[in-house]
Amino acid sequence: MGGLSMNSVYWGGYGVVMATALVAGCLATASTAPLLVVAALVAVAAAMFPALWSPRTAHWVPAIVVGTCAVSQVTTLVFQGPVAGEAETWWLVESVGLVVLVVPAVRRPRGRTALALAVLLTATITELPLRMVLRVDPPATFEQAVKLCLAWLLLAAAANGTGCYLRVLDARGRAALAAERRSQRIELARDLHDFAAHDVTGVVVLAQAAQVLVDQDPKRVGELLTHIEEAGRQALSSLDRTVHVFTGDDTATDRHGRHAGETADPGGDALRPRPRDLDGLKALTDRFARTGGAAVRLDLADGALADLPWRVSELGYRVVVEALTNVRRHAPGASEVCIAVSRAPYGGMDTLSITVIDDAPDVGSEKNSGKDSGEPGEPGEPGEPGRLGGGTGLADLRRRVADMGGELAAHPRPSGGWRVSVLLPLVASGPGSGNGQDRPNG
Repeated sequence: MGGLSMNSVYWGGYGVVMATALVAGCLATASTAPLLVVAALVAVAAAMFPALWSPRTAHWVPAIVVGTCAVSQVTTLVFQGPVAGEAETWWLVESVGLVVLVVPAVRRPRGRTALALAVLLTATITELPLRMVLRVDPPATFEQAVKLCLAWLLLAAAANGTGCYLRVLDARGRAALAAERRSQRIELARDLHDFAAHDVTGVVVLAQAAQVLVDQDPKRVGELLTHIEEAGRQALSSLDRTVHVFTGDDTATDRHGRHAGETADPGGDALRPRPRDLDGLKALTDRFARTGGAAVRLDLADGALADLPWRVSELGYRVVVEALTNVRRHAPGASEVCIAVSRAPYGGMDTLSITVIDDAPDVGSEKNSGKDSGEPGEPGEPGEPGRLGGGTGLADLRRRVADMGGELAAHPRPSGGWRVSVLLPLVASGPGSGNGQDRPNG
């Protein structure tokens, strides 16, 4: 629009229309009662007032409606005739203006205010024909006056119905927007829990180890500080990636896929945003082994990750991240973590099977202190103990896996340690079975 805002266009158009109407009104006063012209111009000016139709300026509605109805009611009471010239034309113009005014009066204000304004406008519109039928020569009969008032009442009712319909649509739109925002907040919380918390937990564990070794082995502390820095960079990268996904900010990445401020790391991938699906599984396990006290053994069957649906790959990666995070938090005595990934039949479907096992001792004392629902000490399902969590944890992942039609289990092993296993159908069948191919990979 040549640099003009829509607001300027609206007000400019409003000014042109009202100037034209004012000129027409001045010309009509020679043959029509000025009072009728003024009432009609006020009704048109109110009905077309731009601020009346914006949800941000709904506070204008009551004052405008009350003022317009007052002018119309006074005109009906004061006007004594005669009905001559273009009086009927201006009366019809006023009628249209009042009927249009009903829509924002019902749509914008709060419930009780909208009801009061609707009643006021309906009464004003219904009484409007009396101004004409009682002043014509000869006057209309009572039956004719009633029929004309009923016709105007039907017009007001139709306008009220339109306003109510638009009010319902507005409410649905606000509810949908609130639901979408809540969904985005939940997704953001999941990303922060599943990815950033994993790296932050690594920083905490390494810092605790450094405190223990600061007097015993200062050289080892230097190595730990290097790992702490690496884990911290990974946490920042996770936070950056999460923010960029939700803001849609593609300008913060260069042609190599790095975020602003990141540089290539010839010795590894510490500074590169990692894939948030099973394509990044090897990098995840290597990083866990470097920044943790437990070795990682990855048993990846041939073809297990070939042609995976993105949603399956992404959820499988989240399960592995959560399992490794729990090992860091609740299994400090684990010396080895085994991760097995393969294809397996389940329920007549081809599924992706992922199993994460650690060998930490003292399962009962260290790991059964809470439930994996994410609330410390919260009672869980019978016969299914969990680890103490600090977020949504495995309980949320279990719901998401079930929505996909799969199964997730987490329980202690009789020989010691913990086992987390998940089966994900490669053709999802649950209520949340969208293939997710349209979502960004990571």
